[in-house]
Amino acid sequence: MATLIAHRGPDDEGFHFDGEAGLGFRRLSIIDVAGGHQPMCNEDGRVWIVFNGEIYNHRELRAELIAKGHEFKTHSDTETILHLYEEAGEACPERLRGMFAFAIWDARDRSLFVARDRFGIKPLYYRATAETFAFCSELKPLLYDAETTPDLDPVAISDYFSSYVFGERTMFQSIRRLLPAHWMRVRGGEVTTRRYWQPELDAEVTGRSAGENLEALRALLQEAMREHMMSEVPQGAYLSGGVDSSLITILMNEAGAHPVKTFCSTFPGGGAFDESGYAAKVARAFNTEHHEIPCQPEHIGLLPKVLWHLEEPLADAPTIALYQLCQEAAKQVTVVHCGDGGDEAFAGYTRYYWDRFAGAYNRVPGAIRHGMLPPVWRALQAMPGPLRNLGRRAEKFSRYSDLPEAERYMSWFCVNPDSAKAAMLTPEFQALSGAHRSAGFFERLFADARACGTDNLGTLQYCDLHNFVPYSLMLKGDKLTMAASIEGRFLWLDHRLVNFGLSLPPDQKMQGRHTKVPPRKVFQSYWNDPDVWRPKQGFGVPIEDWFKGSLREEMETTIEAAQRDVMQVVRPEAIRTMADQLMAGDPHVWPHLWSVYVFYTWRRVFEHIRQDCAEIIRTTTDPFARARAEEG
Repeated sequence: MATLIAHRGPDDEGFHFDGEAGLGFRRLSIIDVAGGHQPMCNEDGRVWIVFNGEIYNHRELRAELIAKGHEFKTHSDTETILHLYEEAGEACPERLRGMFAFAIWDARDRSLFVARDRFGIKPLYYRATAETFAFCSELKPLLYDAETTPDLDPVAISDYFSSYVFGERTMFQSIRRLLPAHWMRVRGGEVTTRRYWQPELDAEVTGRSAGENLEALRALLQEAMREHMMSEVPQGAYLSGGVDSSLITILMNEAGAHPVKTFCSTFPGGGAFDESGYAAKVARAFNTEHHEIPCQPEHIGLLPKVLWHLEEPLADAPTIALYQLCQEAAKQVTVVHCGDGGDEAFAGYTRYYWDRFAGAYNRVPGAIRHGMLPPVWRALQAMPGPLRNLGRRAEKFSRYSDLPEAERYMSWFCVNPDSAKAAMLTPEFQALSGAHRSAGFFERLFADARACGTDNLGTLQYCDLHNFVPYSLMLKGDKLTMAASIEGRFLWLDHRLVNFGLSLPPDQKMQGRHTKVPPRKVFQSYWNDPDVWRPKQGFGVPIEDWFKGSLREEMETTIEAAQRDVMQVVRPEAIRTMADQLMAGDPHVWPHLWSVYVFYTWRRVFEHIRQDCAEIIRTTTDPFARARAEEG
């Protein structure tokens, strides 16, 4: 199993066995490079840990634990978790500030304790049967295990065709993932799971003036950035030129990183998708060592490799560019700071802006909403620049504005709401997945958000933080950095910043057409440039244009795959219809085509997973694995 995740930890490996229990670890050395070998034990050798991630407040926790009599052998954050567990038991994760997935074998009561960070930055998969419990940072080692049944999960596939696979499920029926902000205790044949954290609204933040909150946010960002920069290895940042990544670059520079190494994807000929000009402008203003990595249509050939590392189908076209970005960054740094999470924490998406108008729009007579206005929106889409984007968003908004709030939320980012999947998926497959509604997951999120006391805007942010962040952004954020043997860090997902953003009054987060106002104002305090206030663009790839060009012949291959599919998931005629609509100029159909293309590519990549894993183990050049083989 360890050999199959060697890319996650090329610097060291270790094992501990105790009767029925065994722990294995691959290490990417970043903190206490010399002394942080794992698995690691406590003073008497009865409590052992394996840990993936970083604990940014480990120094203050360490001082507190030393004062209580705990003895430390290393300077690593791993040992801090170990002693904190001895002191606080199951309350341990609540005290941690960082990203983490860890497992502790406690020989004192023969139990295993596992926990995962608040936003699912670090993955933790497991397979539980009546006789065994196995866990790992990735799916492939569990799939290679002969005790795992690799049957696909129809419900997970159905969810994927709405957006992506969310919740505890994976694409495989016998494997689950520990949810973010949860811990699990395994003792004998008994498994107990608990949630240990929910966002907390701060009445002090809600009641302060915008100016006071701006100063508080700036100070919190500076403190969090200093903590996130703890490292004994080179580090850099992804820079798109947007607010979140630019602020990270600026804060790193302010904290003493000179020059900051920055990395940016470019899309030659990609028009509006190419933000590299904005990134270069920020890089020049703050004297970074800037690197541009081009992404071309032919790089679509990387998709099988990307899906091998993601392990789940993810119909998010920028994963190809992100994979390249990680591979290039790894030539110069071991830690890379990423801007993901800022839009969710501080309301940066344009869909938040549009959703505010749903109530008023629904009071417009239906004949106007559904009869007169749609042709106007379609006419705008034929125009260049911002008017084209306005037309697309307005048409999508008008199509779904009168849905219940959870389903309307789904419509903004889902490829297919439940009602639309019936036209794409075969009746045979729909019978396999039963009466499953993907919307049920989002309805539960809305209820959880209301229970936390969020306002309407905060509810949308909450749902993104507990849906889009862990099951899309962090899936690719962790898996693709680790594929390059580098560590991604996510400043904006510091839970103090998230609590702060959720607690801000809506009129401080959104003003006029401007979203994410407080971070923009902090950005402006460092760089008074008009680009600070440009609309959010997002990290996109010109897939629609690629489908009309170099990808066109791939659709025939996809249709053939659907026809051969023993599960009969997607109707081949639906793929043909969507391809025809795309070529006829329908701007809304390419995400549906891309989701089908990704799914059948993923099926092909994982069709012979056990044989492929065995071949990797047989041919590995990893020095630790070869040494093990030579020892017998």
